[in-house]
Amino acid sequence: MAIINLSLKREDKNNLISLEEKNVRFITAKSLTRTAQNIQREVQGHIRKDFVLRKRSFERSIRILPATKQRLESKVYTMAPFASLQQTGGIKKASSGRLAIPLYKDISRLKSRTATNRPRGLKDSFILKLESGSLAIAVRKSKQIKVMYYLKQRAYVKKRLNMLEIGEQVAVKNFSLHFQKSLREIN
Repeated sequence: MAIINLSLKREDKNNLISLEEKNVRFITAKSLTRTAQNIQREVQGHIRKDFVLRKRSFERSIRILPATKQRLESKVYTMAPFASLQQTGGIKKASSGRLAIPLYKDISRLKSRTATNRPRGLKDSFILKLESGSLAIAVRKSKQIKVMYYLKQRAYVKKRLNMLEIGEQVAVKNFSLHFQKSLREIN
């Protein structure tokens, strides 16, 4: 959980004292929601920039839960099952069988994920036992054998998603601006 401390300037404090509690809660909820929307846009931009997206569903999975006057808390979240491992990094284990780990220099050139470029959809593919004893999926191309995927029980996933860090930076930078703007709109 990330905790972000925000403070108000003296003139904003004086303006707040003159407002009713209902208005203060509305201004705060509005500012929190706008800040969450900024975080959502920044995280989606980060995903577009740093990930090879074969489906846009990951980018669209970044959602917000807006703040209300009763619940002064807004949330930015994703329901993508793999996002937590992308956020922290760590070991991914195969639930059954083995993981097909692509050669990243080749996989980054793919623009879309189709049945033909998945491990099961490769034409003329076969399982190859390497000298090290590990397994790989390979294809034969004009008298050459090309390894496409390594088969492993577990693989290390590097930290690539910076959702928490981006959220903290945007919140610190934008919340007070949104709060002051909302305060001016009420007065």
